[in-house]
Amino acid sequence: MPTREGSTPAAGAMPVNLETALRYGFGDAAIRRYQWLVEKANHSGADDGISKAYNDLGDAYAYVDESVNALRQFKRAIKVSPKRAEPHFSLAEFYRRNGKTQNALKEYHWAIELSPYNPFYHYRLGEALSESGFDREAVAELETAVDLAPNDPFYHFWLADLYLMVGLLESAIAEMQQASMFAPRDSYYNLRLAVLYLIAGHNHDAVEALRRAVKLSPGNALYHCLLADVYLNLGNNDAAMRHYQRAGDMDSYDREHARRIREITELPPSADA
Repeated sequence: MPTREGSTPAAGAMPVNLETALRYGFGDAAIRRYQWLVEKANHSGADDGISKAYNDLGDAYAYVDESVNALRQFKRAIKVSPKRAEPHFSLAEFYRRNGKTQNALKEYHWAIELSPYNPFYHYRLGEALSESGFDREAVAELETAVDLAPNDPFYHFWLADLYLMVGLLESAIAEMQQASMFAPRDSYYNLRLAVLYLIAGHNHDAVEALRRAVKLSPGNALYHCLLADVYLNLGNNDAAMRHYQRAGDMDSYDREHARRIREITELPPSADA
């Protein structure tokens, strides 16, 4: 599943040294380091630097589940430099993780008002809106993310996913086609495109998408199995049996995953089920 969590500094990404410290169980050391950076920033007297230091310390506390301290640092970051978008975004993410949806939406909106051209901010607001049942508003945010980053397959993928959720199947297909086009070596986008084609009844298009997926990831048993399902549905039994055999020979064959996709796309049960 495509992910962009913390992928850019503007998205409130965790500093690499914090991630490394936490991975090896040195959370306390990471906290002490960020406390030192806060002290250093305060001596510098630069508001933006102080705000960033508080924000980073808040991220560190959030990573080790010290919610009270994390919230305090995010609010300090905003108080010192209220025109910086990043601490508003970090606070929104914090609120969202802790189930305070309305507070999260408010802070996402603040972040976007201060940094309107950051597609990741629009994407995260769109996710939060969708989770809260505001699908129409969520679509608008994801469409904005795509407009801001038209060559990024990540945003096309998630807009396609949202279009499918609200029943705009052809729009979902168009966006997933874009995702696949901008990530030509990513087999997963082709799998998801094939699933959309199958839902729409475009079986021949699904075959082409699955053939691309198989070519890109020949060792993925699921792709072979689904391609075999579609071939069988189209009456091409020889091709179907060939791909069922290849899937069955692989240890990675996930029968339960394949079954769920068959249910979604209304394909008949597999010959190997």
